[in-house]
Amino acid sequence: MKRRIAVALSALTLLGAQAALAQGYPNRPIRMIIPQGAGGASDALARMVGQALGEALGQPVVAENRPGAGGIIGVDAVAKAAPDGYTVLFGSNTTMAANVFLYKKVPFDPVRDFVPLAMIARLDLVLLVPPSLPARTLPELVALAKSRPGQLNYGYGTSSALLCGEMFKSAAAVDIAKVAYKSSPLALNDLLSNQIQFMCESFAVSLPLAKAGKVRVLAVTSTKRSSFAPELPTAHEAGATGMEYGAWLAFFAPAGMPREIAAQISAELVKITRDPAMAERIRGLGFEPMPADGQELGAIQRAEIERIGKVIKSAGIQAE
Repeated sequence: MKRRIAVALSALTLLGAQAALAQGYPNRPIRMIIPQGAGGASDALARMVGQALGEALGQPVVAENRPGAGGIIGVDAVAKAAPDGYTVLFGSNTTMAANVFLYKKVPFDPVRDFVPLAMIARLDLVLLVPPSLPARTLPELVALAKSRPGQLNYGYGTSSALLCGEMFKSAAAVDIAKVAYKSSPLALNDLLSNQIQFMCESFAVSLPLAKAGKVRVLAVTSTKRSSFAPELPTAHEAGATGMEYGAWLAFFAPAGMPREIAAQISAELVKITRDPAMAERIRGLGFEPMPADGQELGAIQRAEIERIGKVIKSAGIQAE
C-alpha cells in the first residue's frame, strides 16, 4: 500500500512539474532540426513554417540543418534531446517511416521515441530525364531501358528519391543502375550534364528547369494528376502500373514532452497551415498543404510504416 501511494505521489509530482513547465512555455528560443542539407524545397518549407511558429509562440524557432545517413543523424539528435519543448524535428515519411527498413541499423524507434505534433504538407515527385535522352514519354523511357538492360543510370540524393526510383524500376520491370549522391542538387547537376539518365525530383525544382528546356518531365508519382501540371500523366497512367509515391512533411518532438506543450505546438502548427495566405505560400514552394494534428499524424505515420515496409521488403530496396 505504501509503495502504491509513493508511486501515485510521484506521478502527481511529475504532472505538476509538467504543468508548471507548460505555463511558462516558451521562455527561450526553440531549436528546429532539419535532417537534410540547406537549400532544398523541404528546407525552405521548414524555415517558412518555423518562422511563423516562432511568431505565434513569441520566441524564435532557430533552424539547424543536420544532414547525413539519409536523415538518420538529425532524427537521432532529436530522439536524444531533452523532451522539454525546446527541440522539434521537421521530419518526413522517409525519415520517420521508411529509413527503419532502408538501413540495417537505425538508433531510434520512429514511433516509440517521438511525439507526433502536426503534419504540414505533401510533396509529389516527378520523373525527369535530360533532353538529350531519346525518350520523350515514360513508355519510351521504359522501352529504352529494356533495350539496354543495366546501361542506364538514375541518381538519388535522398531516401525519397531512392524509393521513387526503385518503385519505378519494380513497376516498369526495368533494369536501371542506381547512383548515390550526397544531395539532390549534386544528382541533378549530373543529370543536366548527361552523366545520369533519370531521377526523381520535386515539382518546385523540376518545373522551372523544364520550362527552360534543361530537363524533360515525363510523369508525376502521385495517384492523381497534380494541380501544378495537370497535363502530366501519372506514372501509373503512363505504364508503370501500380506506382505511387509521395512524401509528407511533419513536425515531431522527443518522447516525454509535456502534453500541454505538445498540444500547444500542435494547435499553432495546424492553425498556421490552414491559414489561406500560408497555404498559398506552401503551394508556391511546390507542396500541397496537408494540415493534421498530432493524433491524425500518428495514425498516418503508423499506416505509412506498414505500407512502405511491405514495398521495401518486397522490392529488396536498400540504401547505400
